Amino acid sequence: MEDKKPLKLVIKCYDPVEYGTLYGFNQKISDKMLEKASKYMTKFTPALFKNVMEIQGDPHGWMCTKENASKVEEALGITETLDKIAKERSLQREYYDEHRKEKEDAQLKIEAAFADAPRPPQKLSTLLKVAEVVYDPANSFRDNNHYGGGHLFIVTKSMIWYIMNNGREENNWNINNIEIDGAGGAIGFKLPYSKKLHELIKTLTSSNEYKIDTYEEEI
Repeated sequence: MEDKKPLKLVIKCYDPVEYGTLYGFNQKISDKMLEKASKYMTKFTPALFKNVMEIQGDPHGWMCTKENASKVEEALGITETLDKIAKERSLQREYYDEHRKEKEDAQLKIEAAFADAPRPPQKLSTLLKVAEVVYDPANSFRDNNHYGGGHLFIVTKSMIWYIMNNGREENNWNINNIEIDGAGGAIGFKLPYSKKLHELIKTLTSSNEYKIDTYEEEI
């Protein structure tokens, strides 16, 4: 076969009346391969369905039921099996759910830490210049700064700043203590540096950095 993608079964259509989910190949196969698999498959046409109006997907072509899928995979030596793909997706969901909870816990702890933190006046440009590292969760500041939104965590040698952009037209600019050039400004909370807080921020932001120049000065 010319196609370099691994051969596998994919959902072609769903029949809620009789056959359930039906699977076909993700690419064309040779007549020789089809001959090996055909005893576990049916060449469907709309006429074979009791109620074709209920069909979701394409009711045409060689397909097999869920029950026969493993037989087709075995006959053709398919390694990307439906069972393998399902297990991989399950692991991905478990990983996502585990890390989502980890991020949610980190968010709560960070908010608690900064809840009563001081908010001294400062310029964002100055903070960015002296930063050791700046984290931009989900690129929120990069993508939304132009519209007055987004968050940053700015880590210097001795301080950590939590910057909440507050520059949208509907925002109350009077409460801003962070000056942003050409924008409405932001609310900035300042705490002494701690490794524990830094680790929480890295967890929340997936260590996604906001790239800026750094200098030797310290805030």
